[in-house]
Formats: sequence, structure tokens, C-alpha cells
Amino acid sequence: MKKKTSGMVFPGEYIAEIEEFQAGNNTFILDGTIRSSVLGKKEYDFKRRAIKIDPINSQEFPKIGDVVMGFVEMLFGSMISVKLFSLNNKMYTAGLSAIASARMGNSKGWNRDRYNRKAKSIYRIGDIVRGQITSLMNSSIHMAVDGTNFGLLYSLCLNCGGDTVKINNGVKCIECSTYEEKRVANDYGTSPVKSLR
Repeated sequence: MKKKTSGMVFPGEYIAEIEEFQAGNNTFILDGTIRSSVLGKKEYDFKRRAIKIDPINSQEFPKIGDVVMGFVEMLFGSMISVKLFSLNNKMYTAGLSAIASARMGNSKGWNRDRYNRKAKSIYRIGDIVRGQITSLMNSSIHMAVDGTNFGLLYSLCLNCGGDTVKINNGVKCIECSTYEEKRVANDYGTSPVKSLR
């Protein structure tokens, strides 16, 4: 077997030592290690003892400061995973996800009720949110969803699945009047895809 392809790597991610392989296409050498310069899959050529990266998508990779939109695809602990569909107001189809905090409260992350010290989740699967890329550490895209322009853009009612409208610091169902406290963007309720180019 001469060649083998393995899992996805992010730009800057460690691939191999220079003693093991030669650096091929879409790689660079840093302190004796071979690293990826693009988002892609590793391809080992064992006959030539070389390694290269095959780019998996030619789309622009998110950078720190970029504004993104996506839908909540997973809840885990105090975090959410957001599948991105917009990057700087342009459709984004790379299939990447970002992680963000899913808690609401004071600066320590607690619920405002002093008798209920448990952090409170403010997002559900399917919610559409806007945020800003803050970090690309540890091969993960991190985003922040706090701030006037960021947070929840659209959510269905938890109780009946109806449409909701922004009311104070949350959303209220227009069908059954259920209210949920949320971190809501200032333009909540407008179509999140209208502004995409």
C-alpha cells in the first residue's frame, strides 16, 4: 500500500515530524514539525515518505472577528454546537460547526435567582443564532453570541412549535403565549437569510 488518506486537519495543525516524512503540498515546517496550511485531509505516500494535504473545500475558512450565522445542532453541558450557514453575510456551505457558551446569567454565569444557583441554558436544538468568531484554538472554531447584534435570531415555541416574537429579554409564542428567557439579537424575527448574498 503506497498511499493512505486519513481524517480532516485544520490550518496550523500538527501532522508529523520532519524525521518521519517530507513536507508536501499544502504543508509547512515549524520547529521540526510538519503542519497543515489548509483545511483538508492528510495523504501519506509511504513509498516516497511524503505527506501532503488535500483541501476539502475551497471556501474561505473562518477567521477571528468574522460574523457567522448557524443553527444549534447539539447541546452539551454548558456549550452548544452551531452548524454554520453564513460567513460575513454570505452563504457558507463548508459544513463546519462552531462552539459557543449556552448559559445565561450574571458575570459568573449563574441564574439571577439567588436561590437557584444552577446555570441556565438559553438555546435549544434548531434555534438560529448569530455570533462572532473569537478563537481557532485546539482545532475548534469558537464563537461568542453575546452583544447587541449577536444571539438568537429565530426560535420556535418550546410548548406548541408556533412562531415567536421578541418581548423584553426573551421570546413569546404568538399561538399559546409561552414565554422563554433568551439572549436575543436586536433584529430578532427578521429572516436570517434575507441579508445573505
